[in-house]
Amino acid sequence: MLTLVLAESEVELMPDELSRHPAVIAHARQRRKQPLQILLDSNYHHAAMTHLPEGRRRGRPDIVHLFLLTALESIVNKQSQLNILIHTRHDQVITVDPKTRIMRNYERFLGLLEQLFENRVLPDKKQPFLSLRENVSLKQVIEEQHADLVAVLSIDGTPVVLPQYFTQLKKQNKHHLLCVIGGFPSGEFHADMNTIANEVISLYPDMIPAWTVASEILVNYGNMCR
Repeated sequence: MLTLVLAESEVELMPDELSRHPAVIAHARQRRKQPLQILLDSNYHHAAMTHLPEGRRRGRPDIVHLFLLTALESIVNKQSQLNILIHTRHDQVITVDPKTRIMRNYERFLGLLEQLFENRVLPDKKQPFLSLRENVSLKQVIEEQHADLVAVLSIDGTPVVLPQYFTQLKKQNKHHLLCVIGGFPSGEFHADMNTIANEVISLYPDMIPAWTVASEILVNYGNMCR
């Protein structure tokens, strides 16, 4: 089993201090919603985010969108070997049912997440394809999975070649691997990963997007399982 955790993802509802900015008000009006009901998104609200703490890092639900499209459509997921969790900067965690089909249209995806933040579960508690919990630290998210090995993907980690890396894990009888991928555009994790993970590894000496990291892991993990 493979678990992918998109950690410290930059997806959040509009901060109160930005809700009265003209750009935010105009976008909310266009969406027919109140400013505090829409997601912070640097594509639309960059003018309002100039003085927001860590403003260059925040407002990136597009990363979550592309990550989910990559993971849910993977062969590993279609073979029922994948768990997917989204952890946010505010210690919320979104559990994603493997059968979920995420819309490719980004605007519709934003609406879906906004609805999830409002209702906490979609479509309902009897059939929760997406569910959201509050006040769950990254450490808690990882500990709940009881994985045999936790690996964090970081540019500062130990360089590995994934086919060889997965072959070694298979020889060591590591049946449940959990990989932590940053859900932010650049920079470092806020959490101390050395206290959370068994290993910190690197796939490439330069920054690569979260969905590319996920794709590399999924393909190589799938090859190992064949």
